[in-house]
Amino acid sequence: MIDTHCHILYGLDDGAEDAAQTLAMARLAVEDGVRGIIATPHMREGDYLNERPAILERVEQVRSLFAAEGIDLPIWPGSEVHLGPRLPERIAEGRLLTCNDRRVHLLLECPYRTRPIRLHETIFELRLAGITPVIAHPERIRFFQEDPARYEEVVRLGALGQMTSSSLVGTFGRTIARLSEEWVARGLVHLLGSDAHDTEYRPPTLSAARERWAGLAGTESADLAADVHPRALVDGRPIEPDPPAPPRRSRGFLARLLGR
Repeated sequence: MIDTHCHILYGLDDGAEDAAQTLAMARLAVEDGVRGIIATPHMREGDYLNERPAILERVEQVRSLFAAEGIDLPIWPGSEVHLGPRLPERIAEGRLLTCNDRRVHLLLECPYRTRPIRLHETIFELRLAGITPVIAHPERIRFFQEDPARYEEVVRLGALGQMTSSSLVGTFGRTIARLSEEWVARGLVHLLGSDAHDTEYRPPTLSAARERWAGLAGTESADLAADVHPRALVDGRPIEPDPPAPPRRSRGFLARLLGR
């Protein structure tokens, strides 16, 4: 498995605080079966100004740290970029970091509690520049929770969706778990990531969620989300998922009563 969303780089955001915590997160990931991590520190104006050069430098430092500690865990550079203006231009200027610096996929974070401004336009602009946006944890974004059709429209515009492993196993509550289950079953999300920030509340683990994914959509779909599609991010290859299935129709009262 490759973790495509992890705040494992120490000292850059609200993830790992120091090198010791980075090492602890790495060891826990390896124990869970993770065989590579795309490091994705926040890039959010006013909070975390993690531009491309700083992230690349810290990734090299962490690679050296892993080698010194005997931790066999490839780590690749990335970032979680908050929705904002001029994203394609800032990528072209070398300021924003795409997944593994390939300029093919960008992990894009929408605001949690407010309506995202110019989301559709930003997706169009990125696609026009040859970059596919990967929407981070859409199941946890209130704008999509309130009307899931809004998220479906984003997917139909060409964005990919990355689900947080903890969402699927119920850490964030049953409401988010149910929405996550439906989107997995329908093929509306395409990648699995831990969104890990530490070793306790937000750990870098994927195996339980992968197992749950397989139960909902089959082993092949789970393999795509945890292995195949993440490898495409690392290699800079396009991901072309199947169109999502239509919503599952609710059974009528009589069918439920008769158990059919």
